[in-house]
Amino acid sequence: MKKKLVLKRINWFWMVAAILSLGKFLLIWGLPIYPIATAACDDALMKNWALQMANGAWTGPFSCYIFTKEVGFAIFLAITYRLHLPYIFTTHLLYMMGAMILTYAISHVVKQKWALCLIYGVILYHPVMTAVQTGQRVYRNGFAVALTLWVFGSLLNLYFEIGEKPFWVNAIWSLFATGSLGFLWITKSDTIWVMPFTLVVLLVASVLAAEKIRHWKALARVALLVVPLLGVSLFPKLVIWKNERVYGLSGVPYYGEVLSMLTHLDTEGATENISLPTKAFQELCQLSPTLATTERKVLRVFQEYDPYDTHPKDGNVENGWIGWALVRGFQWSGYYKSVQTASDFYKKVYEELTEAVEEGKIRLKQPSAQQNYHVSTSKERKELAATVGEIWSYVVSQDEMFSDAYLLDEKEMVGSQSFELVTRNNACYADFGRDFACIGWVAYPQKDLEKLKCYIEDYDGNQLTEIAFKKSRDVQRAYPNVQGAGHCRFQVEWDYNGAQEQPEFYIASYEGEQQVARVKVGKLGLEGASEDICIGSVDGFFSQEEEHKAIATAQRAVKRCNLVYSIYHGAGKWLVWAGVAAYIGFTAFAVWDWKSRRFQAVNAWLVITGIGLSLLILFIGVAVTHLENCPAIGYMYLSAAYPLLSLAALMSLVKCGESIWERFSKGRKR
Repeated sequence: MKKKLVLKRINWFWMVAAILSLGKFLLIWGLPIYPIATAACDDALMKNWALQMANGAWTGPFSCYIFTKEVGFAIFLAITYRLHLPYIFTTHLLYMMGAMILTYAISHVVKQKWALCLIYGVILYHPVMTAVQTGQRVYRNGFAVALTLWVFGSLLNLYFEIGEKPFWVNAIWSLFATGSLGFLWITKSDTIWVMPFTLVVLLVASVLAAEKIRHWKALARVALLVVPLLGVSLFPKLVIWKNERVYGLSGVPYYGEVLSMLTHLDTEGATENISLPTKAFQELCQLSPTLATTERKVLRVFQEYDPYDTHPKDGNVENGWIGWALVRGFQWSGYYKSVQTASDFYKKVYEELTEAVEEGKIRLKQPSAQQNYHVSTSKERKELAATVGEIWSYVVSQDEMFSDAYLLDEKEMVGSQSFELVTRNNACYADFGRDFACIGWVAYPQKDLEKLKCYIEDYDGNQLTEIAFKKSRDVQRAYPNVQGAGHCRFQVEWDYNGAQEQPEFYIASYEGEQQVARVKVGKLGLEGASEDICIGSVDGFFSQEEEHKAIATAQRAVKRCNLVYSIYHGAGKWLVWAGVAAYIGFTAFAVWDWKSRRFQAVNAWLVITGIGLSLLILFIGVAVTHLENCPAIGYMYLSAAYPLLSLAALMSLVKCGESIWERFSKGRKR
């Protein structure tokens, strides 16, 4: 009879969990992606790397972005693409599994099934996973949140079960912790904030294992606790090994030294957020002949980045973007043709700048560790504390995490459909007014494009519209020997009144009355093109009817997600502050129990406190970045904090209420 009751309770819990999980998938059904094709060092970089990886080419041809970003998200994106899995669905599935693993870990200290269902539901539906900058962008922030749940959940399960469950169960949790921690390490550079929690959990678990199993078998259990730390070492080494196999090196020698010198000048005009003023860079070019060869290109890149600073049109680039601006200018100057070319360039610049330092022509700052972490003076410490408080208020408010069916305009359409190809999710495009539209470029190696007439034709050869071409410097750089490559981009729109339900369209080119080439255009590109006759690319092919259907579906999904967001935005602040009050009360109860030699509440208190301290480290790291480099107070940088903070608040409320009820029940019995 007792076994039947236990089974009934378990089935009830899993039934509710299944309903919640299904509801989450229905919630995100039709949610569109938000592609940012112009984010050359973020979204577009990950997408391009994923396509290269899916084709077996690792991160592709050498460029200024190789070695500068972690590859973990691109690997994940390449896997979903090759498996024909929608990106949003797969990310949420991974997140859902992480939420379940974490909920199972919490079940060791929270026994009420209703409370576990509540915890799972609150974590699962958190709008941080459907928001524009985390759930809809094709970037690493949402994926990193899912991995974080796996890390915390696996480590806690290993902690609670290291001496209680069979060895193979402990081994599974150890492998999960190793894989998720290692993958997170090669996905985001700020993963260091999870390490104190990781080390403390593993250390305490090893002591517990040694106490519970007092013979040589304890060594095997303790070994499982070391394995997760190997992930932090193994995964980056695998990336280094692959880079060396593909590029010959795992990094560009002297790159770090040169960037450090350029951004640590003791010069007029330098501020906390502007380490390399434009004027200072021009002065350095007078001292370094090699650097001077890049001056024109670098200054042009500076002009492009300047409008996106917190102080636009001041002529300078702030610290958060200065490194990207420099390497992009160096690439435009021709110094990233190969690893060796880049290495030779940085070595020469380093030698020339070092000579200038030795001769006293330039001075470098030598910031201390305290200065790097913004704690060198009482003023900086106050600023840091105030910024941490600002971050806390921002996270507690649960603000800005709305979803959006963002309509991409004409400038944003270029390259956006490649994101749809990789993710197998739709984006939304602004109304372009005609039945069909196409954006791309086309050139003819054997012909002068200026002497050709090009048309959009249907299958039967009816000419629907003539193509007018625009400047195309990017194509000219890629194909310097092709006639007309500098003026071959086009954006064309047309109506179609033919009989075909699924019409086919072609670019037909004529020299006089003679047809030179006829290639099919569509979302998959130019079909039938060849290097001898016709080359080109389709950056976007749009059907007005299909886009209207996609927008309608997206808007319904966004409306559902924003309804959930409004609930969290309205109730989230009260939940967190109630959790803080409950944590204070629960701490008092836990200390009282500990003094009375009752340790049931201690584990729960340690979990809540560990999560809280981990989040404090994350907040401090974001605060330092915000003060020293660039604006960083945003939910995309703090994404992992939201589900963990909700978990800590709920656990505090449940455990505090449990402690009060326990004492009330004992009082009634007396």
